[in-house]
Amino acid sequence: MQVSIKGIRARLYSTHSLVPRAITVHVQQDSRQPASRFVLASHHLSNPQLQSHVHDIVLTIRYRGVIFNFLVFFKRHKFLPLNRSIQNLGGREVHGDVLLVACGKRVSIRNLRSGLEDRAADRAIKLLTEALDPIGTRHSFPETISLV
Repeated sequence: MQVSIKGIRARLYSTHSLVPRAITVHVQQDSRQPASRFVLASHHLSNPQLQSHVHDIVLTIRYRGVIFNFLVFFKRHKFLPLNRSIQNLGGREVHGDVLLVACGKRVSIRNLRSGLEDRAADRAIKLLTEALDPIGTRHSFPETISLV
């Protein structure tokens, strides 16, 4: 098995920033199955000593007539810092960092490509926070959420 690590563009909604920002995340890929990729999300989400488990949800949204698929990574713990960048988007209260990557048709994970896709990602995160129950009331999360 030949495993390689590469970087792709993603969007980080950080507790330490007022606005989301583009970052490069590491993706692990098997050369025999290039369409299957694995995001090393825990490296980019803060406070591993407080909450080491990372949740992920596939999120589908229609934005300006185009359907976008994203993979969202986050932690849920009431003692994680409040996410100010999501609050500034008008989303509900979220604790901890949130990482979003784009899903492709030919590969499972791909680069975020455009300003339109960034705006769709911001809208998706805002709607996701509204769809999920507040901290403490939900112990499991759906694998996929469609907001089409």
